[in-house]
Amino acid sequence: MSWSTKLVLFIFALLLLCAGTFIVYKQIEISARQEAIEKQVVAQKELADNIMRSMSQYASKQDIEKFAKEGNINLEAIKKDLDLLNAGVTAINQVLVSSKGQRVTGGSSSGTTANPNPTPIDPKNPDPYDYHKNRQLLQLSEEFDNIQVPIGNVGFSAWQEKPWDYTILPRQYKLTTVIGTDEEQRHYVYNKFAVNVNNKDYDIKIAQSKTLEEYPSAKFSFWNPKLHINVGGGLQLNSAPPRGDGSAGVALALMSYGRYKTSPDLSLFQIGVGYQFDSQRPYLSLNPINYNIGKLLPGNIANNTYIGPTVQLNTAGNVLVGAGLSIGF
Repeated sequence: MSWSTKLVLFIFALLLLCAGTFIVYKQIEISARQEAIEKQVVAQKELADNIMRSMSQYASKQDIEKFAKEGNINLEAIKKDLDLLNAGVTAINQVLVSSKGQRVTGGSSSGTTANPNPTPIDPKNPDPYDYHKNRQLLQLSEEFDNIQVPIGNVGFSAWQEKPWDYTILPRQYKLTTVIGTDEEQRHYVYNKFAVNVNNKDYDIKIAQSKTLEEYPSAKFSFWNPKLHINVGGGLQLNSAPPRGDGSAGVALALMSYGRYKTSPDLSLFQIGVGYQFDSQRPYLSLNPINYNIGKLLPGNIANNTYIGPTVQLNTAGNVLVGAGLSIGF
């Protein structure tokens, strides 16, 4: 069997292995996601100073879209804006705060203020505005930039000892937040605020919305296993004379360093196996440190592509030192 035939067979077997591994991984991922959606629920919890931890759980794309529709959120408008930022919807949160309604009849005055310009009472017409004949009613509303929201009403009956009556309608305040995330794990926050009175939603224009997000700092992850496919080349040092050789194989990275575990800046201690083309021998390899050059490429087209030194030991005892390129999964 020729060298080229062996190379083709090796590459075909490697691709077949990778495809089979990926299919198995996707099935496991789908199963784990469904299990997480069904079981992993964080309960709502009240903390000190009226801080409330939101009840949260994993949800499918369809669940999020349904939740947004029920909350009268135009999710498509948010998605279009996120597309311009190369980001997508990550989560949606809704906060409800309710006030209790009040209804009082025969209420006393809280106080009185003297008329600074009293007018003499006309004996022929002591009640010119018919205050003793008609109950005075005033509808109260709260004015915002774009809408008026009912508060209730207040009445005054001048002929009664306790002349006041009033109704304050119960209100429900609803704040819905949609969170988007881009490839750099930066978050974008969209808010909508509404007040519900008498089962009617009044959408309120938000004057200001501000989010502070801590910039993630790089750190070591001492156990962050990642599978890599490697290609590389170098010199066989203990052959006489030293000769070049190319190789391909798979490796498992044990550690990483960077801001994100899913796409670290450095992949550390890749231990692998593979095949050397010229010597036609299997090898064991150690790639001690590998830099993620994928982050330097435009558009994150190869986000987990690493380059770094490699040391290989084949079955003949020959040591190869060189450089390798790896793609992480």
